[in-house]
Amino acid sequence: MARQADIVDTLRNRNFLALWIGQLVSQIGDQFATIAVLMLINNLTDSTLPLAILALSLTVPQIIFGLVGGVCVDRLNRKAVMIISDVVRGLAISTVLFIQHASQLYILYLAIFVMATVGALYYPARNAVIPNIVPDEMLLTANALIQSSQLIALIFGVSAAGLIVGWLGTSFAFAFDAVTFGLSAAAILTMSIPPLTNHPTQTSARAIWNQLIEGLRYITNSAMLTNVLIITSVATLGFGATLILGLTYLDLELGVSAQRLSFLYLFLALGMVIGGVILNHLAARVQINQVVGTCMASLGAAIIVFALAPNYPLVLGAVVIIGITIVIARATLATITQALVPDEKRGRVESAVNMVIGASTSAAMALSGVLGDLIGVQVAFVAAGVITLCSGVAAIFALRGVTAAMQAQTQVTGSTATTGS
Repeated sequence: MARQADIVDTLRNRNFLALWIGQLVSQIGDQFATIAVLMLINNLTDSTLPLAILALSLTVPQIIFGLVGGVCVDRLNRKAVMIISDVVRGLAISTVLFIQHASQLYILYLAIFVMATVGALYYPARNAVIPNIVPDEMLLTANALIQSSQLIALIFGVSAAGLIVGWLGTSFAFAFDAVTFGLSAAAILTMSIPPLTNHPTQTSARAIWNQLIEGLRYITNSAMLTNVLIITSVATLGFGATLILGLTYLDLELGVSAQRLSFLYLFLALGMVIGGVILNHLAARVQINQVVGTCMASLGAAIIVFALAPNYPLVLGAVVIIGITIVIARATLATITQALVPDEKRGRVESAVNMVIGASTSAAMALSGVLGDLIGVQVAFVAAGVITLCSGVAAIFALRGVTAAMQAQTQVTGSTATTGS
């Protein structure tokens, strides 16, 4: 891989900085809203059924509208799609302010359903425009920053949202989240995003269906792209299992206090920062398949160390490695996906990637809970680590030739742009 721009240079890109700040702010607002939702449900009911309905409200739209969202992203103005998505999500979360009784929780479910539905448009559009607003040498670092922002927001939420929501109440949290969506929309409004040039103009149901099938065929006909999706799902499974089982394991096996558990997120963030820094050096010296494979294998090894660590300091060391490897692996896989796919199909492919990540996260939650009860948390942890490690070794071979494929696609894109001009 070529030498990549560093973090400072990438954040100096005005368009990307606006996108990144807007996303970070709205994700911090989401953390406030998440805590407020849990507090609201606990205050209004003693049942766990609302949590199950809430999970369905989040998951069903991704399944129903995920791929269709990608088609829309490849047909419409992506900047407008992101702005409208932010505005709609801000209005949707605002409706939760009207809930006063348990009988009104349907408002919450509808709001979450709407937010998840328009999110199926926002995230593919966001990922699809990144190659349009940053040069090739910034793409890898830009994806690393995108991957890191969610965890930065999570850390801030864990450290501040609980205290602030407890002090100012759930209504403040929902209003704050709505405002952050508005700020994100305003930030995107300042961006200059090149318009799509080869998007379809037919609007019939058959034309949309054919475009969706075309996107799926593009993925299945590309062995390299299929391998990337599989590897992305495994990386998500491994990381998801760590987040889900980690706190339970430390509580049960090592007797770690809740206060000390917060250090996990800080060390995870430290690892992600380190990963973003060293990614630039790896990009110039190591083949891209070796970067992904080595990071996946290291992630698996770190998960195993986490599961078998006899003391808390060793756990924290493993968490740093997990942070480093997950940022590098996910950012590199995202960059590969963007580079392999022409702009006019990128929305549909990114939608498929989001569905894979969502499905893997849901699978990690389900499998971790079931296996944790059946074979024990520690054994389930080790199993997740072994699978991830083996997948890393397989990735080294599965992604051989990916650099040449990316360069070939870049040449095709460049020649098409030249012909079009």
